[in-house]
Amino acid sequence: MKRTTAIALAVIAAAVLGAGGVLCVAMQRTANSEAVRIYIPEGTTYEALCDSIDASPTFRLIAHALKLDSHVRPGSYVIDANMREVNLAHKLRNGQQDPLRLTIGKFRTPQQLNEYLDKKLMCNGFNVTIDSFYLVRPNTYEFYWTVTPEAFMERMEKEYAQFWNKAIGPGGELRADLIEHGRYDYSLENIIILASIVEEETNNAAEKPLIASVYINRLERGMPLQADPTVKYAVGDFALRRILNRHLATESPFNTYLHAGLPPAPICLPSDASVDAVLNAPKTNYLYFCASPEMDGTHRFASTLAEHQTNAAKFHRALNQRGIK
Repeated sequence: MKRTTAIALAVIAAAVLGAGGVLCVAMQRTANSEAVRIYIPEGTTYEALCDSIDASPTFRLIAHALKLDSHVRPGSYVIDANMREVNLAHKLRNGQQDPLRLTIGKFRTPQQLNEYLDKKLMCNGFNVTIDSFYLVRPNTYEFYWTVTPEAFMERMEKEYAQFWNKAIGPGGELRADLIEHGRYDYSLENIIILASIVEEETNNAAEKPLIASVYINRLERGMPLQADPTVKYAVGDFALRRILNRHLATESPFNTYLHAGLPPAPICLPSDASVDAVLNAPKTNYLYFCASPEMDGTHRFASTLAEHQTNAAKFHRALNQRGIK
């Protein structure tokens, strides 16, 4: 037991219970039978804190002796089942937070991510921008509830660096070393942008490298990507099941039917599998692909426009037969 806590107990015992009271106070436990997490926002008063945990008179005595009543620290804390009140008071007085597990998934826009962070963490005003969106890697992280936007982005930058310095190649190559010099301008940011398109094209992991190869081939030949997911992004409707001519005409730097090259930023946060599909894309002659008319999550690939048009006609007939508009 820490010296300050021992002194506090001694003071309480002498003032209230006599010399034999130290053991009683030290053994007093909270009433919760299961672990609970509490959130103490910035500016919370001592009385509000006590109300939130239904503080007992014993806890208040300990808290006063530890000067918790004048040192309420914001944060998120786990109160273990039947935790000793003296341990809880000491935990809160010292600001010994318990981290939250924060899962960052396939967010499609910085705004979606910022809104999620604002809901999950104490600070409001998270400001991941379109220029820094590519730094964020989907994963489950541990953060303190009080993490600032600046500290969050510092952590993301470190995670991004670690991601690229992880060995994944058959010969132990780092991700960053798998960039193929002499082909398309494979900056790390461009890989993330291209991987975000692959991510939105399919959930079929086996086909991701083939889809990546199509886009790489088109980029090398100066052909527009004509990626349907970028049109959905431009329109702002990610639930579109059928891309029509009016959608293709949407003016946006993200619309790869109207603008050559890659979009200016990722259209989602791509998974590791999609990034690795770009890094390990096979050399193919494919320039086109479309969804299979069987609607089974696979695609049909083609090297010529004529072959692609045949595949596309079959797919559109399947859409019409299913009444998908």
